[in-house]
Amino acid sequence: MKKTFRIIAGTSAWSVFLFITLFITVPGCSKRSLQTEERASDSGLLRNDSLVIFKDADGNISIKNTATGKVTIEKIKVDWMQTATNDSLAVFCAEDKRGFYNVYTGRIAIPAQYRRAWIFSEGLAAVQRNGFIGFIDHSGKVVINFNYPYHGNPLSEFVFKYDHCIVADTTGKCGVIDKLGNWVIEPIYDYVRTYENYAIVSKEGIRRQLSYDGTVLNAFVLDHVEELTYEVQERYENRDGDIHYLTKEMPTGLFKYQVGGKWGLMNEDCTRLTEPIYSHIYAINNKMFKAGLDYYSEIILNAQGEVMQ
Repeated sequence: MKKTFRIIAGTSAWSVFLFITLFITVPGCSKRSLQTEERASDSGLLRNDSLVIFKDADGNISIKNTATGKVTIEKIKVDWMQTATNDSLAVFCAEDKRGFYNVYTGRIAIPAQYRRAWIFSEGLAAVQRNGFIGFIDHSGKVVINFNYPYHGNPLSEFVFKYDHCIVADTTGKCGVIDKLGNWVIEPIYDYVRTYENYAIVSKEGIRRQLSYDGTVLNAFVLDHVEELTYEVQERYENRDGDIHYLTKEMPTGLFKYQVGGKWGLMNEDCTRLTEPIYSHIYAINNKMFKAGLDYYSEIILNAQGEVMQ
């Protein structure tokens, strides 16, 4: 019978993690304690060449410093470990609880006690307790209280970037907080993405660009604009009397615009004729347009954006 032990590092949206799987096989069904050592210093899980991860026959792991001969972590059941490139503390999961260990010393810095935990970023790490998200420092001290409910995706990565972090309120609406836990962008949006000097927010299908003092920099932000054209076949006869057909693109004078994966119709004066609620829009001619309610159902719009009955 064979047992397999895995240590897996994960990834986030803003920083790249290094994956490693350590397969350590224990042959037979003997009860005797076997230790199989596997160096992990090059994996990113540990950043000290003297540190070695090893496991016993019961699936418990330890970390040993070969330079000092001391065991820094002794016989704990670890499900996975996750590290990043820009911090000394990394996440580990032991028996479905999350904590943090030091990648340089190989010692546990914050014992496994949280339902969920995220990597440290800009000195803070998000942790979940009783369904709410709070933020701790390297000592494990709570810096921002557990005020933000965990809603899952798209709020799967509670990491600070440029001194700001996206969180949600109890209704599930998104906003942005600073490192003191103050709202710098109120939680009234369906979706938020943060950048260094501004955020892109979405509410009821409309996207805006906001500064972190709440100033609207651009009231209407698009993902894409595309001219709507349709094809016509032009018949012509060459000198030899042969008949040919030429496909020609004809402009409609209208455009389709995309916001958050949905399309709307606008005219050449940038007047929105419809909201961005359609899965696709295609021109039939300059007066009729196919608009998808989904990828199976379609309606016909006229050149004013009205639904044809």
